[in-house]
This record gives sequence, C-alpha cells and structure tokens, in this order.
Amino acid sequence: MPLSTEKPLVPQGPQLIAPASRRLVYGSLLLAYLATLLPWPPGILWLVPDFTLVLLFYWIIHAPHLAGLGLAMALGLLVDVTLGTLIGQHALAYTVAAFLVIHVRRRLENFEVSGRALQLAPIFLGQQALVLIAGLAFGLPDADWRYLATGLTAVLFWLPVAHLLDRLTGWTNEMRIEPAGR
Repeated sequence: MPLSTEKPLVPQGPQLIAPASRRLVYGSLLLAYLATLLPWPPGILWLVPDFTLVLLFYWIIHAPHLAGLGLAMALGLLVDVTLGTLIGQHALAYTVAAFLVIHVRRRLENFEVSGRALQLAPIFLGQQALVLIAGLAFGLPDADWRYLATGLTAVLFWLPVAHLLDRLTGWTNEMRIEPAGR
C-alpha cells in the first residue's frame, strides 16, 4: 500500500502544540489589566482599546481550558470596580462577548490573525455597544457614543498582540488542520 501524502488529521511530532502555561495566560491578562489602569488622557480615553478583553479573547481561542466564562465574568467585575462604573456593566458585556467567542472558536482557528480580527470585529463592537446600552439604560453620565470606537481600536490592537502571542506560544498557521481535499 503506497504512503499517503495527505497531512495527518492530528498534528504529529514538532507540529504538536504544547498548551499555553498558566503563567503566560494569567500573566498576560494581568499586564493587560494593568494597561487599563494607566492614566490615559481624558480627551483620548474613548480611543483606548479594552486591553483586557483583547487578551481574554486570544486565550479563549488558544487556551480554552484556562480562559472561559467564569474568568470573563471575574475580569469584567474587576474592570467595573477599577473604572468605577456600574457594577456588572462590563461583567455582563465580557461574559456575553466571551460566550460568542467560545461559540465561534473552532471556526476562528482556521483563519490567519488578520482573518480572526475581522471575524472578532462584530463581537468587539457588540461588547462596546452592550456597555453603552447598559450605561444609557441606567442614566450614567459617562455613557458616550464615541466609546463605540473602542471596538475598532481593539480590533487594531488585536493584530500585533495576536502575532506576538502566536510567536510566544508557538502557534503557527502550518499547525492548523487543513480540511481533506485541499
């Protein structure tokens, strides 16, 4: 029987990806959260991406055993307390957004970093819209439509962060499983 030239269904040998370490996952999420604490000028605050959410999405896609809905809820509550917003506002938005990313995670693995950014763009925008709607519903004075731009800057921030973390974790496009017949 001749040897098959097709790629194996499961990555073999050096292509087998080691799972991301807890230290890398939680350390990067801590750094992202600390970036949220930086003293951003009030005039450009509406352009600052949600660093924590970008990293959370990355780890939900690449290390779902370490990042999930519980972590999304906890990080959302932490951001609520830190920013002094309505308790539960970011927690709800993070949890809904994380659920959507978990739902499309398998599909996202088949895209390059830029393709993933395009697929995640509606979720980033939806998360910001949910935060805005919750703020408007409760009559918060800092609810501003300009904050929807944060969803777009999060997509732009996704590109370098995903490339950097892909290098650190060893995740490359050659390691993705290609469908049969290609």
